[in-house]
Amino acid sequence: MGHTFKLTRKFQPMVKRTFGALSIAFITLFLGACSPAEMKRSLDLAPAKDTITGATIRSHMIVLADDDMAGREAGTAGYDKAARYVAEQFQIAGLAPLGDAGSYFQKIDFFETRLAPDSAALSLIRNDQIVDLTFKDDFLRTGGYGETSEEVTAPLVFAGYGIQALEYNHDDFTGIDVAGKILVVLSGAPPHFDTDQRAFYSSGGGKRANASERGALGLLYIRTPADQARRPWERSFASIGRPGMRWIDETGTPHGSFPELRGSASLSPAGARKLFALAEQNLDQIFEKHTMGDTGSFDLNVSATLKRRSVQRTVSSANVVGVLRGSDPLLRHEFLVYTAHLDHLGVRPGEDGDDIHNGAYDNAAGVAAILEIAKAMAALDTPPRRSVIFAAVTGEEKGQQGSSYFIVHAPVQQDQLIADINIDMPYFGFPIADIEAFGAEHSSLYGATREAAELMGLELSPDSMPEQVRFIRSDQFSFVKTGIPALAFKAGSKSSDPDIDGDAMLQGFLKNHYHRTSDDLSLPYSPEGAERFVEAALLLGLIVTEREARPYWNAGDFFGDMFTVQDKPGMLTRMP
Repeated sequence: MGHTFKLTRKFQPMVKRTFGALSIAFITLFLGACSPAEMKRSLDLAPAKDTITGATIRSHMIVLADDDMAGREAGTAGYDKAARYVAEQFQIAGLAPLGDAGSYFQKIDFFETRLAPDSAALSLIRNDQIVDLTFKDDFLRTGGYGETSEEVTAPLVFAGYGIQALEYNHDDFTGIDVAGKILVVLSGAPPHFDTDQRAFYSSGGGKRANASERGALGLLYIRTPADQARRPWERSFASIGRPGMRWIDETGTPHGSFPELRGSASLSPAGARKLFALAEQNLDQIFEKHTMGDTGSFDLNVSATLKRRSVQRTVSSANVVGVLRGSDPLLRHEFLVYTAHLDHLGVRPGEDGDDIHNGAYDNAAGVAAILEIAKAMAALDTPPRRSVIFAAVTGEEKGQQGSSYFIVHAPVQQDQLIADINIDMPYFGFPIADIEAFGAEHSSLYGATREAAELMGLELSPDSMPEQVRFIRSDQFSFVKTGIPALAFKAGSKSSDPDIDGDAMLQGFLKNHYHRTSDDLSLPYSPEGAERFVEAALLLGLIVTEREARPYWNAGDFFGDMFTVQDKPGMLTRMP
C-alpha cells in the first residue's frame, strides 16, 4: 500500500485553502500494513507555516535582484556577494554546512572562454567560388575550449538533426562519412517524437557528442522555421562576446567542452540560405522533408573555412550547499535535494541604457523559494525522516555547470541522493491556481506531486509549452542524466483570480522579459501566489522524505531506461 499524506479530518473541509491559513496544521502519514500503534506519524506544521509568507519570499528577491548584485553572473563579484547572502540564510535557518572544509561553499574552478568578436570569420567555398559570410548578420560564434587562435577548413555534410534515435528508427548518420568534416544540422528534433524524447534529442550537448564520436571537426547549426519563430535570430545578439564556462576536471580538462569541434557556428536564416544556394539545394524542401520526420543526409559539395580567436582564463565560482539532517536512524542517510540556480546573466548590453540583468524571476525567485523551504523544514519540531540538501548552484546559465559538478563531486555518496526538486524561474505575477512539474510523470515523483497539489487545492497541469523542451533546460536534468529521479517544480499559468488572465501574464513575461534587463523588481508580484507555490513545494518535499520507499523510475520509462537499470523499485544501478 502506498503512503499517503492527509490533513487531519478536522481540517479536510478547508483543504482548498493554503495550509498557511490554517490555525493548526498537521500532516499525517499512513504507513500501510503496520500495527495500530505504528499506523501514523503526524508532522505538526504549525511551527513551519508561519515562516513562509509572500513578504519573506519577496524580501529575498529584493536582495538578490538588486542592482548591487550586478546580475549575479558566475565568476563575478556580484555572484560571490549573492552566494554569501545565501550562506548566511542557510546558517540562520539552522542548516549544517555541506561545502568544502566545513563551509557552505563548494568551490568550482572553471575554464572561461569568450570570443574576440573581430576575429570571427566564416567563408564558404565551392570550386572557384568563395562566399564570405558576415558576422552577426549571417553567423555567430562563441569562444573555443582549445587553442586561443583556431582556423579550420573542411568539407560540409548535411546531417539532418544530427541525432540517432533507434527507438524511432531514426539515424541521421546513415550513408554518410562525417570524419574530418563539418556537420550542418537542424535545430531541435523531429516533431513526431514524444515530448520528452524530442527534448532529449534536441540537446546541443548530445549533438556535439554525436559529432565528436564520429570524428567531425565542427557543426553549423541551422534553426528550423518553428524555432526561429519562437526565438528570433536578433535575440542572440546579446550573447556576443559573453563568456562560456566549463568546470575543470581532475586532469585539468574543461568538462564536456569538445575542443576538437573547432569549426562550429550558428547560421542565421540569411546565412543558411546563402549556404544552400551555393550548394544548389532547396532549403525549404529540406525543412519540409525533415519536419515530416524523414532522414536523408548528404555531402553539400561545399567546404568552409572558420577562424576565431578566444580570450581564455580560469575563474572560480561556488555552489552554496547546506543540509538538514533527518530524524530516522536509517533513512537519514538518504538525501532529497532541493536545487535552484543562483547565477544569472550579469552585465551586458540591454535596453534603455540598463545593462544589469537582475534576474528577479530567473532565478532570485527560485532561490528565495528554497531558502523559505529550508527555514520551514528546520522549524519543524520533528525533522523529516530523510535528510534534505539545499543547493543554490552556479553556472546554470552556462549550461547547468554547477549542478553537473555537484553530481559528479557529490558531498555524500551519489547513491544516497534519492531525488531532486529543482525550482527555476517560478513566475509569481498572479495568484496561482495550478502547478506544473516537468519530468514528474517519469517516476514515482508524480504521485507525490499530485498529493501535494491536492493538499494545497491546486491543479497539477501538464507542461503547457512542450515545444520549449524545458525538461532538459535546467538543473534537474543533471540529476536525470545520473539516474536520479528529478523534476522541475513550476508555478502554472492559471490564476485563482477570475479577473486575471494568468496565461497571458506568463506568456507576456516569457516574450518580453525572459533573459532581458526588464526581469527586475518592477514586475508584478503576487504575495499569495508566491506563498502558495512555496508551500506546495514544501509539502512535496515532506511527502518524499517521509515515505518508506525512495523514488523510483516507472517501468519502461525512456529516461529510466536510458540512464539506469532498475533491479527493483527504489534500487538504482549505474549503467556500464
